[in-house]
This record gives sequence, C-alpha cells and structure tokens, in this order.
Amino acid sequence: MIRRHIWTGENYGLFRKCSFRRIFNFAFLGASILLLYNFMKPNTSKAIFNAFRECAYPKLLPLRGQYKEFWFSFTNITKQCDGLQEYKALDIRPTPNRDEIKYVVFPNKNELLTMVTLGIGHDIKAELKLKELYPNIDFHGSDPSNAINKDLYENKLGGKYYQYAVSGENGMKNSRVYREKYKEEITEHVGAEYFLKNFIRKSRIDILWIDIEGNEFSFLDQVHNGGTIDKEGIKICQMNVEMHKDLLEKADGEMEKFHDFIFKMLEDGKYISMKPYFVEVLKYRFIRLFLVNVGDNECTDLFIKQ
Repeated sequence: MIRRHIWTGENYGLFRKCSFRRIFNFAFLGASILLLYNFMKPNTSKAIFNAFRECAYPKLLPLRGQYKEFWFSFTNITKQCDGLQEYKALDIRPTPNRDEIKYVVFPNKNELLTMVTLGIGHDIKAELKLKELYPNIDFHGSDPSNAINKDLYENKLGGKYYQYAVSGENGMKNSRVYREKYKEEITEHVGAEYFLKNFIRKSRIDILWIDIEGNEFSFLDQVHNGGTIDKEGIKICQMNVEMHKDLLEKADGEMEKFHDFIFKMLEDGKYISMKPYFVEVLKYRFIRLFLVNVGDNECTDLFIKQ
C-alpha cells in the first residue's frame, strides 16, 4: 500500500519555515566563521607600527622637550630601527635623484597610482626612474617657478604641472625658489588640503614627494589623525619629505615643530618613519625622511603584503 503525503497549506508553511531557518543558520555560521577568521588572522600593518614604535619610542623619549638635541640626534637614533623583521612586508625600492635617494613602497597588485611632487627643483631624475620601474602612474607636480620645471614635468615626464607653492594655507607668502640658485621670494601659496582636493581630486595619494624649502611643517600638521587633510578623507600612502631649519628669513621654531611632529606620529598609529638622513649643506641642516602609512586600509591593502 502506497501512502501519499498530502501537502496541506499548514504543512507547506511549516516546510518553508524550516527551510528558511536552515538557510539563516548556514548564513549566520558562514558569517561567524569569516568574522572569526578576520579577527584571528595576523594584522600585518598593526604589527609594523608596533614594531616601529617599540624600537623608536624608548630611544626618543629621554629627549622629549629637548628640541635641539632631538633634532641633531634623531637620524642616528632611528636608523637603528630600519632593519626590523616586520618591514619585510613592504617592497621598498630606491629611486635616485640628482643629489639624493627617494624611496618607494611598490604595490602588491598592478593598479594606477597617483603621485604628487611638491617642489620640483629642476630635477625629475627620480620620477623618470620610478616611471621606468612602474609605468602605471599619474604624475602631478607643483613648483612656484615654471622655468624649466614645467617643461621637465610635462614634456619629459608626461605629467601635469601646477605653478604654485603648496604649504599650510592660501595667500602670498615667502618661498625659496630655485632659479639657477635658491632665492627667497614672495609667491602665491595654495593650502595643502585645497590643492589636493581641488587640483589633484583624488581621495588617495599613493606617492608624495615634498621638498618645499621650509613650508613643510604647516603641511605635515594636516596629515595627522584629525588634521585638515585627514578630515577631508584624503589618504596619503607614503611620503619622502625634507625637514628644513633656518631656510626662510622669518623661520621660527622648526626644531620644536619637528619634535612635535614625530611624537604626534608615534601617538597616532598611522605613519612609520624610515630611512632617516641628516644633511649638512653650507650653514644649513635638514633631515630627510621616508614616511609610510600603515594606518589607513586604502593604503595598507595596496602596499602591504599580508
């Protein structure tokens, strides 16, 4: 005798209810496993910052508040941290300029990158080398002197040139302009946040090179967590920057500004400092740094090997 199961409305509703529960339970289980995996897997970017801080902070802390000693000791102290094991997650390559070496963290996938040069100074040797190594780059360069710089950046490099001095705020201000030699002039300044937002128009700047002859501190104040650039949602993934002292006639407190910038960076958990180099040219003293963003996902997903 063959029994037939009669599907009543009540039975069908019960079947649908059970099926929905099974689907929900499987989905919940899958989401839980994924969440647990993401929670438990190593956070490479955080490990990089922690390694940097644990190496640099104890060495720098005794000099807190001693601005002159901090300025002259910083490079020798922090270069001891450049060989950290955690840094192997960064594919760092040198690109030599006429009188210095720039450093670049290469991406872990082929993607169009945005690069900005602030302060061209008649020299694009490093940009050309970078383009040779990684052609997929959109170049933007700004310098208050268009003589030679415009032709180099647009015709030889194939980038976009802007005739501005970029610093902390808009207005007519002092700049050191290179025309065969450096000379202090009053030039039109564009604020960093305004320049990146309205001229570059990208929320992620992959590579930024800064050599703006004494105006860098007002710019760099804006990249910290809560700074103007940060509030605009603009992420800067890596920077080569020159920190100057006594270049501008009315310069004031650069050693203190440098000191405060470094300690703020150590507290933020956003950037690490690498490749420090102390430069002595005539009566001038300045510091070259390579800063890498290990705090913003837009940057770490592209530039850090997990």
